[in-house]
Amino acid sequence: MLSYKEKELIKDYLTRHEFFTLKNLCDYLIENGSSSETYSTGKYKIYPQIAVVVETYVKDSIIEMSLVENDVQYKRMGDLSINKEPEEDREETEEDSEPEMGQQLSLF
Repeated sequence: MLSYKEKELIKDYLTRHEFFTLKNLCDYLIENGSSSETYSTGKYKIYPQIAVVVETYVKDSIIEMSLVENDVQYKRMGDLSINKEPEEDREETEEDSEPEMGQQLSLF
């Protein structure tokens, strides 16, 4: 899981670069203190986590993506809203899993 600082660094990078690849973004985060651990393939272990964060911006049509060799290339289509946080999957809590009043659970 990426830290708050790493997510802010991603947002900063996205606002300053119109074209970038996930590898470029990984390199930027590593230069700013993120882990440089790699898988046996040589791909950074933070790569998939960064892809998830960037993908939230893609869903909002702020960024366009295309596959380039063994990486993903992005093009920012407009200004990134600095105050807007990307939507992330929320973990379900015990309170969320309980039915509301008036709802009935069926065993059949």
